[in-house]
Amino acid sequence: MVKVCRALSCKKRFAIVQLLLVQESCVGAIAEKLGASQSSVSQHLRVLRDSGLVTDHRYGYHIHYTANCEILEQMMDGFSEMLSNTDNGAECPRKGKLCAEDAIVEIAGTN
Repeated sequence: MVKVCRALSCKKRFAIVQLLLVQESCVGAIAEKLGASQSSVSQHLRVLRDSGLVTDHRYGYHIHYTANCEILEQMMDGFSEMLSNTDNGAECPRKGKLCAEDAIVEIAGTN
């Protein structure tokens, strides 16, 4: 999940995935739609492919890219599981007490 989140943290890569969810495309078409260079899009696609978010298929001289919906569904399931394990009413057991890091900051600030 971390690798996928990291890949989607870039606005351009997020936009590429959104485009590929609608239609499979080649680098040139993606670059044209985003107003970006083909080399920039290629680099973003490499990151997306390495994370598993995008798959590619060769058609003659062209490579077409498709969003991997299975990975996105796994992400949704993972986030749903995280949310189902939360207890919104729970408070920090150290609430109102001085945490070790806070104490170091306070001590350093008084010198």
